[in-house]
Amino acid sequence: MAKAAKVLKQEQIEQIVAAGQPERLTGPGKHPIPGDHAAHVVQLAGWGQATLAADHLLFPELNGSLSGVVAGVIRQLNIRFVGAHLASEDSEAELARKVRQRRYSYETLLEMAINFIGLESRWLNGAERGQAVGSIRGTLAEWEAREAAEGQTSVAVAVVRHFLSRLKLVQKGASMAAKTAVRIEQALDFNKPVLLAFLDKAQAEIEGNIYTRMVREGRCRFGNDYALGLRWLRHLGFEQVSTNPVLAALAYQDDPTLAQIFQAEVKSHPRFAVWKARPAQYGDEIALYATLLALWDNLHVYRPIFFNLAKESGGGVVSFQLNPNIAHLVQESIRDVFAAFESATEDLRVYDDYLLAGYAATRERARPNVVIKVAASSRAAREIARTINGFGFGSNITVIYTAGQEVTMILEELAGMASAIKKGIVPTQLYMTNMGGRFESHLREVKLEELFGALKKTLGEAEALKRVEQLAAANGTTPKVDQARGYEAKVLAATRFGSQRTIDPNLIAALNGVASEGDLKTWEDIIGKSGTLVARRVWGIFFSEENRGRWVDYLCRKHQLTKEQAGLILSRVCYLPASKRKPLDTYWTLTGTNMVHTEFPNHQENVRKTAEDPAFTLADYNESITGRFPPEVLDKLNTIRDFRKGYELNAELKRVLREAGIEGDFGTGGHTPEQWSEFGSVEKTSAEFTAAYDKFRDDMLALFKGVAKPARAAKRVAKKTVKASAARKRTARR
Repeated sequence: MAKAAKVLKQEQIEQIVAAGQPERLTGPGKHPIPGDHAAHVVQLAGWGQATLAADHLLFPELNGSLSGVVAGVIRQLNIRFVGAHLASEDSEAELARKVRQRRYSYETLLEMAINFIGLESRWLNGAERGQAVGSIRGTLAEWEAREAAEGQTSVAVAVVRHFLSRLKLVQKGASMAAKTAVRIEQALDFNKPVLLAFLDKAQAEIEGNIYTRMVREGRCRFGNDYALGLRWLRHLGFEQVSTNPVLAALAYQDDPTLAQIFQAEVKSHPRFAVWKARPAQYGDEIALYATLLALWDNLHVYRPIFFNLAKESGGGVVSFQLNPNIAHLVQESIRDVFAAFESATEDLRVYDDYLLAGYAATRERARPNVVIKVAASSRAAREIARTINGFGFGSNITVIYTAGQEVTMILEELAGMASAIKKGIVPTQLYMTNMGGRFESHLREVKLEELFGALKKTLGEAEALKRVEQLAAANGTTPKVDQARGYEAKVLAATRFGSQRTIDPNLIAALNGVASEGDLKTWEDIIGKSGTLVARRVWGIFFSEENRGRWVDYLCRKHQLTKEQAGLILSRVCYLPASKRKPLDTYWTLTGTNMVHTEFPNHQENVRKTAEDPAFTLADYNESITGRFPPEVLDKLNTIRDFRKGYELNAELKRVLREAGIEGDFGTGGHTPEQWSEFGSVEKTSAEFTAAYDKFRDDMLALFKGVAKPARAAKRVAKKTVKASAARKRTARR
């Protein structure tokens, strides 16, 4: 076997593993094997569908027989693994085939083991899971020993390296998932047997993570505010993913294979010929397809969670945001919702046939585990949310920061679900996002504008402008400041959009004379609590113990529902804190009731590191959503007009709350739906999302043209070739 090592070196094996893609689930002779779970898993493994194969075993119907099924998988894969012995007489193609066969066998067992260790398998019998993991560990150790005896190369090492390299892609290494991969990698000695050490370290990372603990103890539920790294987070108990145009673009940037998949798949799209004829005209359609294509894996990752949570709290869904350029148009937005659900249904019809093969046909297959992100940037959001929830699609309200927006949109979501449930449609889990960090950023900018206005009065415009220019030079906003016209515009350019998220010496120097370092730190601390105050107010209005029963009674009266129906509807709305700026934004808003946090990957790492502080005690944050800040926090915030707009309600909402029997002093200074589009946070986020979407659409058009143009170019080349040939013949005849 020493000769085989010369034929195929370790780096070649790793290249084969990295380049391999699973086979399609459709094609001649391909169909699920419903009568034999073990054979079905092995078939999927043979096609390279290792994650699907492992996820097939995550359903509680296997309780009582899980160990036997896993034993059957091991027996059959063992035969395949041994049969893939690398021989010196093999051709290069045959060696590559055998490497892939061993790779898929390794990956299937590793994915099964990590699933059984992770929280996604909590519906399975614990003793059986433990026995299954033990059987898998023994098999992996034997396979790796066999490879070592055969030669110097190792498919096992290549598989582990590939697993970790995929995790390290997330947010270009800044994410909790990526840093976890680095810690695992550093703990491994790749010159020794690696698989069991890898599993040991992976298990330690899962069980020692603060998110695992919070989910296991029922303290809160969590989702990912990013389109990559979901499978690892699922092991920690994460159950949701939020996406938007910014995140879709980042997914394509982080993972180059997505662009390759897009270019490979788009050619088989039914509208490819139409798009190819006029790509610019159909740019939005192409962008929608590209976004959905990036989300298929997200849907698949959370599919077992979606099914297993269906009768409990709901969950396992992907939040998908449509084209922000049409967020204010009701019919156009609803049209895109139907298009997205049609595409998702088509994909999931095939996927579910394999995921659920052999299980009772009591689950509704091919129902997309998707909710639509509806931007509350205009009053159109009310009708869009109510309409799509009436069809049972589900919504996640976004571009939303204020109590007035959130209370209004929760009422619309409840009304839409009431319509659905009266038609017998069980509502999908849906969400009310609170973009607290962006609200805080806006208030910080408003306060800085006020302070720089005071600076102008104190020093005069010329001297104050010098301070602004010095600040711009320090924080990198000089080009924007130079382009701005007028003092106020230059202040905005130097301080807008999070340029001053923390207090730094340059800002302290710029505002010397109107605000001390202590003043600025006090304001930073107080403004940093504003998003949490909105979250606590809105969650308390709807989901506090004292108000839940009142809302059930109100829904029964308002929509002619039974108490059971009204209770189900209320349970399906989850508050969703998002766009956080610091770990305490998570720890200040924990609860086990109607709450799912969506966490950006680098924020997850900060939350994890905070929990490692010896002074940290999770019990201090038990049901922290009901906590209160000192009165002076609210007193100082109330001096900022936009905070009052964001924290108070309006007259219409106060009337509804009175009808529901909800008591409290909620003020009347909150803005109305007609005023949403003018609110600072809405303007800024809408502009950001629109710009990100337009760039993403242009990028996808460029990728599309890279596929569509060659055919036209080939024709031009062919015509030129024919003309050149004819010219040569004419020349020859002359």
